[in-house]
This record gives sequence, structure tokens and C-alpha cells, in this order.
Amino acid sequence: MGLLATAISYGPPVLRDKYSGATIVAEAITAIEDQRSIIDVVPGEGSVLGVWQYGANVYAFRNKSGGATAGMHKSTSTGWEEVDLGTALNFDGTTTDGEPVPGDSGTPTTIVGAGGAQGDLAGISYHGLWETGAAGTMVLTNVTGTFVDNENLTMPLLAFDTGSETISEGDTIVGATSGKTAEVTSIVITTGTVAGGDAEGYMSVKNNSGTWTDSEPININGVQHALVNGASEPTAVTVAVADGTQYEQTLQPGGLYEFVTYNFRGEASGITMYGVNTVDNGFSYDGTTFIKIKTGMETDTPEHVAAHQLHLFFSYPNGSIQHSSIAYPNQWSVITGAAELNVGDTVSGFSTEVNNVMSIFTRNNAYMLYGTSTADWDLRQFHAGAGAIAYTLQKMDQTFFLDDRGLTSLFTVQYFGDFQSAVASDKVDPYIQSKKENTVGSIKVRGKNQYRLFFNDKTGLEMTFINKKNQGIMPFTMSDQVVCLASAEDENGFEVLYGGFDDGYVRRLDSGTNFDGKAIDAFIRTAYYHYDSPGKRKRFRELNLEMNADTSTTLTVTPSYDFGGTFTPPSSPISSDYSVTVTADQWSESDISNSSTGVTVVASERVKINGIGMNMGLIIANSATYDKPITLQGAYVDYSSRGIRR
Repeated sequence: MGLLATAISYGPPVLRDKYSGATIVAEAITAIEDQRSIIDVVPGEGSVLGVWQYGANVYAFRNKSGGATAGMHKSTSTGWEEVDLGTALNFDGTTTDGEPVPGDSGTPTTIVGAGGAQGDLAGISYHGLWETGAAGTMVLTNVTGTFVDNENLTMPLLAFDTGSETISEGDTIVGATSGKTAEVTSIVITTGTVAGGDAEGYMSVKNNSGTWTDSEPININGVQHALVNGASEPTAVTVAVADGTQYEQTLQPGGLYEFVTYNFRGEASGITMYGVNTVDNGFSYDGTTFIKIKTGMETDTPEHVAAHQLHLFFSYPNGSIQHSSIAYPNQWSVITGAAELNVGDTVSGFSTEVNNVMSIFTRNNAYMLYGTSTADWDLRQFHAGAGAIAYTLQKMDQTFFLDDRGLTSLFTVQYFGDFQSAVASDKVDPYIQSKKENTVGSIKVRGKNQYRLFFNDKTGLEMTFINKKNQGIMPFTMSDQVVCLASAEDENGFEVLYGGFDDGYVRRLDSGTNFDGKAIDAFIRTAYYHYDSPGKRKRFRELNLEMNADTSTTLTVTPSYDFGGTFTPPSSPISSDYSVTVTADQWSESDISNSSTGVTVVASERVKINGIGMNMGLIIANSATYDKPITLQGAYVDYSSRGIRR
């Protein structure tokens, strides 16, 4: 594990992996430490509250100094940069005259207050049906003046009919008779179709140059697309009522953050980051506009988030699950597809299973949501008694989670129910039971097919799964306390793992060769083995270790005899430490055309030992700051028989 961006980013490339014997060359060490020294904590105070990869950037959340609010920060080449959350205006009293829609083309709808204040609409979120009375918030840019509470909010609309060609956001329209021009920010067809040549509706426009003439052709690039419907167009139409004045958006301090990235529009620009934090409204961020999502819940502070079947899902502490209108994550109206589900207990998390089925977990139960919308939702209890602890759900080839009985999966629950045989971690159950209430979170490591669980005392567990089978479980200890985690993909589709820590740093996991400059202590301890002759004494003479090693490193090998010396005669040599230097494979130009290129070559190192016993176990240890990881493939033992113990 290393700090974010601890990889050497400058200097001659030859220094990047330059080792001499077992030691990295001094120039490379200097370059690494120079890079480490310029990395800053996330601005603010306290622990990092949340971390996520969105596009090419890493985003982190932390309380601001003083603790009154929290800040959102973006990683840049020069350090952390606070994200401006923008200016918002709450509204209610919506009308049937039109619904403002943020333009995707760079020509947003202009919202004007009765007192003369105005701003460009960058984003909007509301609950309820616009035509019958909705309430929510608008995110505005280029604001001039001050909006007044309860004043009418208008936008310029140009009505049209006889629409025969498609008009899109961003189009510049020209009146064939009047010669007036305007930019289209949104368009709504109320009746008819373009294909039928009888489309009617209205356009919100911007930068209008004057009054249009009734029934004049509306042209784009000299081609008629529709006719103006009405005199003195465009008209300033009231669409809503201001609920207070505009304000700068902030985040409540503290909380537990959770994120998902999803595309509701099916186009590249639609990829958006969605988040919740347990203390504030859920939110969306598309790299430019931050929008607090208003669902209409009395206490609108969701705890978990999921995107499923073109709906955005939030869970709340009372067991309520709310989801958005279909394909519109910022709109929450039952008329357009929003709805509530209830599982009667606090939700622990969501996961998407095969065949577009979503699993919903509480502490004691698991449910499955079948269907695609409110038209055919089918919520079924999957298994009573098999639940999940919050923030432990991870979808790999199957969904893994921490239950009260231990680490398990939907696959094993399906076959074994709530019996102990469904638990993958039963061999370390005492450890799990002592730690489960101190769980911080979890991540999946796709590249290693691992599930990792983290606790609040700098410890954790990792499990490796192959073909749905647990291949091993291993505890670990970190030098710093992780408090939030992210397993995501960067803009190139590569897996990235991040941890937010209690000292304010964001660190990239599984990167580098140390714990942020501190040595990593690692060891493996084998079982005692009698070499198919449990009753015979043996003199152990030599070990042959086979390992994958990218660089040279030094190991300490400690043989242990007769279960730690219980039966070892006084004259027998006691367990001793032996130093082993592993020499990495050296590649040459001839290797490039070799048929074995691309296949990991195993290093073989021998060490003389001297001990007597009926069995032997090994402890192989390493403590290093700049050594790269090695993989032990096997250990061969040379020994001679000395007789049968009587």
C-alpha cells in the first residue's frame, strides 16, 4: 500500500525498478520519497468521510476546519482541489405552463424571478408531479440579482405547432418572417408527432433577439421545422414559485458515504456519480454540476444507494426503500414511476445479481427484487435469518457479506440456508465474532478475486475465492486506520482501490511496496509435517524454496521441530534463524523471442539447516520497505532417517 500517486513520476525510467542485489538503488529511493513528500492530506479536519473514483479523478469528502460543514475535494496534479457545490434555489408551486429542463448542449434554460433576478438552470431535482404541484431545488449558474421568497419564477417559452422536423437542444432557430433568432434550451411535445408533421408543444429559449410573428416558419439552417403558435412569442411563462432566496450548497458534517456510478441516459455524457452519506440529501455529480436529490421524505437522509433497472434507489433507517422515476434519477413522482418498498427493518445494503435481480439485505433477512418497474416489481424474501452487516456487501462472481454467523455468500445461503455450513469463515469463527461489531467496511479486489474486510483497530481479513470456493483466509494488520473504502475503475477501465484514513490521507491500496513509507512485516507459518513417517526421527539438512520474485529480497527462515520442541532430545540443535537472499530472474534480450516469455519463472534458493525431530514446520518472514512481493510456490526438504522413537 502506498500514498495516492506514490509511483515515481519523474526521472530517468531506468530508476523506476532499479534494484541492486536485495536493495533498491539510492536514486530510486530518493525519487520515491521526494514524490511522497509533496502529497497532501485532504483539506479539513478529522477522518476522511468518503472516497470514490469517478472518471479520471479521485474524490474525497472531509469535514472542513471548524466542523460546521463538510467539503468535497478532487485530486489534481497539484494537489486536492475543493469542488464548488454551486448555487441553489428551492421552489414549489409548480404550474402546467412548462417544466424547465437543463440543457445538455451548453445552452441552459434561463430562470427569471419577478423582481428581475435570473440564473441559468444547470440542474434540477424535485418530488411530485410538476403539473399538479412539485417541490425541489434548482442549481443555477451565472446568477444576477437576488431571488425573493414566494416570487414567481418564469422562463421564456416559444409555442409551436405543425412540427415536421426534429428540433434539438442547442439548435439556433430563425424566424423566416421576423428574422428573429434564439437558442433552444429544451423542447417539449404535448400533442402529435414529428413523423406525422403535426407535433405541437413549446421550446424554452435563450438569447432571444425579439418578438416572433404568429404562424411564421421556424427555420434551422434554412429548413422549416415548425410554425410559431401565437402572437408576441416567446412568452415569459410562470413555471414555479421561489421558496426562499438562493444559497450556496453545503454538505452536513460527518456521516458514512456510499457511492455508485451509473448511466441513466445511455450516452457517454450520461455517466454520473451518485452518493449518500446518512446525514444529508442524496446527491448526483456529473463532473460539473452537484445536485442534492429531493425525494420528499420527511427526513431525507438516505443511508445506502443503488442503481437498478434505470431507477435510483435510496434506503432509509425505518426500512423504507425509495426509488426514482424510471430513467430520471432526480425526479420522484409516483405518476412517472417512483415508488416506495418496505422490508420492515433497517437496510444493510443492495447488490445486483444475475438476470437483473437486485438483492436487498437487512441485518437478519435477505430479499430479492424481481421485475423492471412499478408495473411488475415482485419483492420476495430470499431467506429469513441470513442477513448482512452494513457496508460488508460485495458483488464478485457472487455476492459476499458478513452475517452474524460469519463470512458467507448468497450461493452458500441458497444451498445451506442459515446453517453453519453456509459460513466460509467457520475455521476462524472466534476471530470473526470478536470483531464483527467493529466492522469499518469492505472492498472487492477483482484482480486477485479477493474479498477484504476491515475493522476499526487497523486489522482485517482477506479471503480468496476461485470457482465459488474459499481458497484461504488470512488476517492482516495495517499501520494506519482505514475508515472508508472504494473499489472502482479508472477512466481506462483499470481496477483501483482506495482507502480514506483517520489521519486525513487518501491512500491507494495494493500499490507500492510499503505502508506509506513504513516497512511491511510479513510471514507465513506452515503446518508441522512428518514426511509420511510420524514415528521416525530425522535429521533435517537442507531446504529448497521455490518462489516467484520480481526483485531480489531477503527472507528469514525459522525451522521448528517436534511441534515446537516437545520431543527434541537435549543434544539436538534448537530452532534457528537462517537468512536467505532471493535472487530475482534477470531478463535479457534473448528472452524477448523465447517461447517461454510471459510465463513467470520461479526462483529457487537453497538454505542449509541443522535440526533433529520427527516433524518440522517453517516460519518464513520478511520485513522490508522497498522489496516487492514474492510468492512462495513450494518448499522441498532434504533429510535423513535416524531411527524410530520408542
